Amino acid sequence: MHALIYTAIFGDYDTLKQPVVQDQSCEFVCFTDANIPSSTNGWHVVRVNPDRTLHPRMQAKQFKLLSHNVFPNGRVAMSYAPFTLRRPADISIWVDASLQIKCPSFGRDMHAALGNRDWAMFAHPDRDCIYDEAEVSATMSKYHGLPIFPQVEAYRSTVPPRDGLYACAVIVRREPASERMKAVNALWWEQNLKWTYQDQLSLPYVLRQKRQCEPTRIPGHLWSNKWFDVMPHNADT
Repeated sequence: MHALIYTAIFGDYDTLKQPVVQDQSCEFVCFTDANIPSSTNGWHVVRVNPDRTLHPRMQAKQFKLLSHNVFPNGRVAMSYAPFTLRRPADISIWVDASLQIKCPSFGRDMHAALGNRDWAMFAHPDRDCIYDEAEVSATMSKYHGLPIFPQVEAYRSTVPPRDGLYACAVIVRREPASERMKAVNALWWEQNLKWTYQDQLSLPYVLRQKRQCEPTRIPGHLWSNKWFDVMPHNADT
């Protein structure tokens, strides 16, 4: 098993945290617009030109949501990677840059959690409903001015209350992506462009539109587990 564990940092929102060396084959890759050395804290750093048409959060979301474009055929796309990163992967694991991986079995355990499914995520640790999530999100400064409530109202005829909610800080995907996984990624990105970059709100809608694509749930709790610690962001902007 070979895993690509990756993250994205745009707009200086996070620092690159050093992960523990894994007990199975993996590479750590960070996509960023920051002037970070190409090898930092155990990560291969891939410098990306900033897209002035997108908010920095949205540019990071491109890597998070459109994983099939980042890893075509299970390899880091040639437009991003040096040849040293061209080894094919069995899985990719997105981790938010706020997470510091502390367990050497993280990659192996995420692969086990994936099982025979296309992808896996943690259940949201606090809520199970996009309408409750919208109420909380609307109080957060990073979502100030965004159409949080119009977004969930547009979903109301499709997504019932208490329909479930995923925490999107860790996303395990089988590589290379299946055609149905590519379709899920594409619709998820479309909803983020149309509404807000609060991707937890749009995912239940996407899953209702793309049937039989529900991710399997990673066992355990996002905030308290053996695999990683959640660290504060540089700024809540």
